[in-house]
Amino acid sequence: MKGIVSAAGFVLAWLVIILFSFGLGIIPLGVLLVLTYVGADDREQKAKSLVSMTLMDEEVLIAGAVQKRIFALWKRREVLGITNSRVMIFKRGLFGGYNMLDIQWKDLKDAIIQQNVLDSVCGSNLAFRHLATHLPTLVVFGIESEMARKMYTRAQKEEQSWEEKRRIRAMEEVRAAAGGVTVHAAQPMAPTASATQKNSMMDDIQKAKVLLDQGVISDAEFQEMKSKILAAF
Repeated sequence: MKGIVSAAGFVLAWLVIILFSFGLGIIPLGVLLVLTYVGADDREQKAKSLVSMTLMDEEVLIAGAVQKRIFALWKRREVLGITNSRVMIFKRGLFGGYNMLDIQWKDLKDAIIQQNVLDSVCGSNLAFRHLATHLPTLVVFGIESEMARKMYTRAQKEEQSWEEKRRIRAMEEVRAAAGGVTVHAAQPMAPTASATQKNSMMDDIQKAKVLLDQGVISDAEFQEMKSKILAAF
């Protein structure tokens, strides 16, 4: 709906301008349309080249797309690109220049796709949420739907891959903590764990429980970790 509302607002605004200018507003409108659509293909290719120009060493461009015109009637179109290491959005200034925003795949929390009505005109919207909740979600409206689906699929693949890496790393940290406890030599009488040792044991179990509650590890993995922690005392 955002694209349709944008187009309706554009038409309404120019109708008002033409009406109150006694028809003279048709002249700047004509100029605007000429500047917008004449040579549009060349400008689109130039816009896409922004992505290639900002690649880091060994970074490979996977896909790039330019926002559909219906979402940028009052401004220059945004450019979206995804590489083997991140997603990038370029917000171009009306009179030149651009502001580039990006999210590394390792910091991606979620990717969202939404297909608009009048798909051929309005395309689809893409949103990328950062793991750091205080950072804004990156959103681009009106990407050609087939390309949007391709980008979304890659983002989902990267998200799941990094989520699994974080899960494994968290498990290894808890297991390392459990395995790093010093076991005292046997005494004639059964040793009693000190208050410090008990606190350390409870801390390790609590860390594992947090991972279980967050869904990082399964119940079976939690029980395995708990057994190792208890056995170390």
